Amino acid sequence: MSVTSRMVGFSHRPGLGAGSARWATCLLPARWRLLRQRVALGETVLTTLGLVQVRRTRACVIARTAVKGELEAALQIALRRLADYSGGDNCEGLAVRVARPVLLRPDASGRWLVQIGLPSEYSRFSAPVPCNHKVRILAQPPETLAIMRLSGPAQRSERARGEGVILAAIADSLWIASGTPVLRLCALPGLLPWSGRFELAVPVAAA
Repeated sequence: MSVTSRMVGFSHRPGLGAGSARWATCLLPARWRLLRQRVALGETVLTTLGLVQVRRTRACVIARTAVKGELEAALQIALRRLADYSGGDNCEGLAVRVARPVLLRPDASGRWLVQIGLPSEYSRFSAPVPCNHKVRILAQPPETLAIMRLSGPAQRSERARGEGVILAAIADSLWIASGTPVLRLCALPGLLPWSGRFELAVPVAAA
């Protein structure tokens, strides 16, 4: 099977071709369009510290965009850009498979860098080129992360609580924090405002 394949979903319905299928898919919220895909990037669990896992991610290729603003508004803009790219908004007009999780990390200029991985069959040079110049295809090196899973919406208070738990868990371990916290979206949003789950990750290095 080709790595990039044209969208032909809903073909069991007469008269509904690839263009109509893409239009129908675009009606879904951006987060659903990305996270409904079941592919996940590979990670290795190095150790478990109570509620916290230290994991090593693999090097991969990512699609990334940068957005200014408050978290929720910036996230919606970023997810829409990435979902459009995955859905065919690229120079080849092809559907692009993506791999969970979606990562959000702040940069020094106050922007949110939002990314999603591409499966291992893509390289930086074989992935379709985005039409939107605000989406970039980049190489992502491996990382070591201390990760905690949390329930509910990713509000500031919950993110702060998760960071506190992670820092306390690694305080007496062989790991030290080496970067700013990263928000990881791995699952579809909950149907109710207080449902759902997310992960908070702190980059770590050997002490």
